Amino acid sequence: MPAPIYDLRQTSGGFLIEVLRRRADADDAPPDALKRYEIGCDVYIKQWSYSVLNKTFFWLALVASVAVLVWPALLASLKALDGISLVASAITQTMATAIAAFFVGLYLHYKKRQTSAETLLRAIAFGDLPTDQIAARASEELDRVDQGVVFRAEAKNDE
Repeated sequence: MPAPIYDLRQTSGGFLIEVLRRRADADDAPPDALKRYEIGCDVYIKQWSYSVLNKTFFWLALVASVAVLVWPALLASLKALDGISLVASAITQTMATAIAAFFVGLYLHYKKRQTSAETLLRAIAFGDLPTDQIAARASEELDRVDQGVVFRAEAKNDE
C-alpha cells in the first residue's frame, strides 16, 4: 500500500487532524478511531484558535518592537518633529515600549497554549492510551489551557 500523501505545508495541528480523519475513514479502522477523531477535533478547534491569536500577537509584537527600535533614530533624523513635544516625549517612548512588551507577553502566552494543544493532538494521534483515558486527558488539558493569563508564578514546595 503506498504511503498517503499529505500537504507538508500545513500546521502540525492540521496534519494531526488529517491523520486522525484518514484513520477514522479507513475501511479497516479500529472501533475507537471515530471517537479518537472526535476528541482530536475538539482539541484541534482549541489549537486553531490559539494559533490565530498567537499569529496575531506575533505580528503586533514584531511591528511594535521595530517601532521601539526605530523611534529614536527617526526622531534624530527628522528635525521637523522637534516642535511636537508629545512625539519626542520620553513618556511616549515608554508607552510604545510597554505596548510592545504587552504584545510579546500575549504572543508567548498563546504560543504556549497552542503548543500544549498540539502536544495533546500528538498523544491522541500517535499514543496508545485507551480512548477513555485520552478523553479524560484531553478534558484535563483543555481545562488547564482555558484558565487564561496567569500573572504570577507559584513556588513549588519540594517538601
